[in-house]
Amino acid sequence: MTPEVLTLIATFFVCSEAADQRMLTHAELTFCNQTFEEVKASFVPGVEVEDYPAMSPAERREANDMGYAGYLQWRADNTTLVETMEAEARDVLERQDGKLL
Repeated sequence: MTPEVLTLIATFFVCSEAADQRMLTHAELTFCNQTFEEVKASFVPGVEVEDYPAMSPAERREANDMGYAGYLQWRADNTTLVETMEAEARDVLERQDGKLL
């Protein structure tokens, strides 16, 4: 797991916490969706989000499913880290008065 991927996941956790607290703006929703797409892609070897437009719908679905499964497995394998990162996400959001962007 690279520091860049951990940063993406941490950002996604802040998004998730914000979505738990309130309705996201269109800009936040777009940002958070893109972040989660990048998180999932990071669990698929040889695939980047930038590759998606050139992929067939079936290839995108397969990459998405594989990435999501990888993300869920990572969460299951790293429960203590996930709990810590989620707590930090709540703290970040509180310090930013609930603002994402």
